[in-house]
Order: sequence, then C-alpha cells, then structure tokens
Amino acid sequence: MQDLHLPQNKKTNRRNVMKRKVYVGMDVHKETIQIAILPSNTKALVKEQQIKHEEGQIKKFIQKLKSEGTEIHCCYEAGVTGYPLYRYLKTLGVNCIIAAPGKIPRQSSDKIKTDKRDAIKLARLLRSGELESIHVPSEEDEAVRDYLRSRDSLRLDLGRNRQRLMKFLLRKGITYSTTKYWTASHYKWLNNLHFENEILQATFNDYYSR
Repeated sequence: MQDLHLPQNKKTNRRNVMKRKVYVGMDVHKETIQIAILPSNTKALVKEQQIKHEEGQIKKFIQKLKSEGTEIHCCYEAGVTGYPLYRYLKTLGVNCIIAAPGKIPRQSSDKIKTDKRDAIKLARLLRSGELESIHVPSEEDEAVRDYLRSRDSLRLDLGRNRQRLMKFLLRKGITYSTTKYWTASHYKWLNNLHFENEILQATFNDYYSR
C-alpha cells in the first residue's frame, strides 16, 4: 500500500511560526518603570503596569511577555538613567531603542504629563514608527566620554572657585597686582594671608581649599 500524504495548510503553519508583535513604552525613573503595552492591532486596549527598576523585575516582565509568544519592541526616552536598561534589555533579546527627547512629536494635550500618559504615548509612537532613536555608545566609548566630561567639569569648577576667592578678597580690600594670578609667587602671597576675624579666616580657608 502507498503511504497517504495529507495536504498541509501552509498558511496555518506560517501563522503558527510568526510571533505576535507588541510595542512597549517605558517611562523610566530611578526606582520605578511605568509600562504601556500595545499589540499590533490598533483597536486593542492598552495594558499598563508598573515595575521596580531592577533587573529581577525587568527580567520577570520580559519573560512573561515572551511566554505569550510575542516579539517585543520597546523604547524609552533618553534621560538621566542612561543606557544600562537598554543594554540589559538587549541581553534578554529584546528590540529596544532610546528615543531622542527633542524629536518626539508633541501635541497641545501633552501639557498634562503623567507617567502613564508618557508610557502610552511612547508605545503608540513606536508602533507607528514616529520615534527617532539616539546613538547608544559602547560601554568603552561611554567610559571615555565620562572621563573627558569629568575633566572638563573639574576644570570649570576650579576656574569658578578661583574667581570666588579673588572676589571675596576684593570685597575685603585685599588685592594682588605684583604678577599674574596663580603663579608660584601668587600662591606664596595667598599662603601668607591671615585674618584677625575667625569667621573671615574660616571663609578664606574654605574658598582656598577648594
């Protein structure tokens, strides 16, 4: 007898293989993440929840979505929390972008801001393809950038502190005009300054020690 070969429904098989896309908007804070989940179907209702901003909670949330057979696309707005969340989501196999704040479409209704509104808006804009992502540097490039920023900040702080010190002395009628400021002789002159008033001396010491 010949083996019977039943015809396969190619459309059904393809449908089983294809994953259902979901779009996740995240309003990220130091302690919490407000989440809005939108499916591809524009008529479907938004699902919302809030989780703690910690890896265990994030992993649990992502695993639950994946267990439902979904292809996850998520986004959050660039801000003070930086890139750790983005990098962690990538390790979990999640498609993620960080949205450029200045390029996010705004409406008059956006004046009323809440975490829930922001998360829903991000999810909708991600789904419609209206978000512009920023470049996320490698951890090494970010470290170099942080180092250069710290050097610049220290240089600016030093300049400001020096100005405060000299303005303080000028207010007390003490001036230095022998040579340029911040030379060896200038530092020697500063080291020899003393105030009879203890509070003024403490103020001088505070400015000079910075």
